[in-house]
Amino acid sequence: MAYSFFLRGTKDVKKIYISITHGKDLKLIKPTEFKISETRWNKDNKRMKLSEEENKLKNSNPLKIQKQNEVANFNQRFSAFEASFNEYFSMLIDTDSLTETKLGEFFNTSASKNTVPTDFADFVDYYCLMNIGIADSTKKVYKRTRNLVSGFNPKLRIQDIDDRFKNDFGIYLDKKQYQRSYIRKSLGNIKDFWKYAKRKKIKVSDDPDYWELTKDFPNLNTTDPDDPYLTWEELEEIRKVQFDTDYLDNARDWLLISCWTAQRVSDLMEFTFEKIITDENNNKFLPITQEKTGSKITIPLFKEVEQILNKRGGNFPRKISHQKYNDYIKLVCEKAKITEMVYAPKYRQPVQVNNKTVYRKIVGYFPKHDVITSHVGRRTFVSLFINNVDLDSIRKITGHTREKMVEVYNKLNSLEMAEMTKAKFKSSGFE
Repeated sequence: MAYSFFLRGTKDVKKIYISITHGKDLKLIKPTEFKISETRWNKDNKRMKLSEEENKLKNSNPLKIQKQNEVANFNQRFSAFEASFNEYFSMLIDTDSLTETKLGEFFNTSASKNTVPTDFADFVDYYCLMNIGIADSTKKVYKRTRNLVSGFNPKLRIQDIDDRFKNDFGIYLDKKQYQRSYIRKSLGNIKDFWKYAKRKKIKVSDDPDYWELTKDFPNLNTTDPDDPYLTWEELEEIRKVQFDTDYLDNARDWLLISCWTAQRVSDLMEFTFEKIITDENNNKFLPITQEKTGSKITIPLFKEVEQILNKRGGNFPRKISHQKYNDYIKLVCEKAKITEMVYAPKYRQPVQVNNKTVYRKIVGYFPKHDVITSHVGRRTFVSLFINNVDLDSIRKITGHTREKMVEVYNKLNSLEMAEMTKAKFKSSGFE
């Protein structure tokens, strides 16, 4: 990359522009926030200087001292701007995100200004902009946290994040009937922002370094609810059930594919026949880049998936919206008679808070088909294979980077795990 600063304008006080080139294709000229008199612009080092008249004044002259301070202050702010630009550009390169549009975004946001914002809401936007590698879905989560905090205290600064804030904000969310896990997650996001502020040399409290959110906001239920997974027997019932309507048959096939590929619905609906590759032994694989994490993985297509493709003339089922998929797979499981009562969470349910209808996760006993969501495929894959296949092999398909995250998706209860363990010992000759 090459860039240079220059003045443009017809008046004596002109705006400073930046000209950027990178390779053969990228050329961009953008105005900065800075203006300067042409007589005070040093064309060699691209900084402010004293004018000739100011320079002639004696060093002890108060006016010269004042102008020297102006120069020093301007150059400090301009250097901070240049450093922010270089950091942003490096992030675009490192994340392979460099486009003229992305580069132009820098000059339309607070990132281009001479100081890092300290207002909490502005700081979250700045954080999302500067951390280019964050997935769009994660940015949405961060911005929901920003909105929650703005509802609690619209004047909050990043410097105000301390123990008192944690306790008051936690109580505020508790009264609004948010789940304790959601409170911990929101405060965890806020701690991420706090860490970034610390990196940016903003003077912040040390309190968040010592937060123990699990202890501060423990789950209220003695029996933790769990999202369900599908058993081998239930998968077989889903496979066998007959439908009179095409949309349920289509959703059923997607559900089975998700349980054999362990992918999120955002990635699942991007599967296409054209992406499939075949090795010399005629084994089929599907390379994908996961939308949430950017992880590049290659999924082996098991025979159960191939059977669905063969049924559909070599194609994947018809793509549907995420919401319809969530709705339809509940009906699929109901038709397959997956109706036992389970203690589980149900998401986005209307509840009354302060005489207003809001949507929250509620926990209780529900028919199993009623609490099936698009994430059931990942949970089912991990739960069914974790005691038969090593974690590293499972991670290569799920895309998880840590074994601990794979174990989170294991939904076998303690009795089921004990029964499987006993069966392994029995197969080795120990009764």
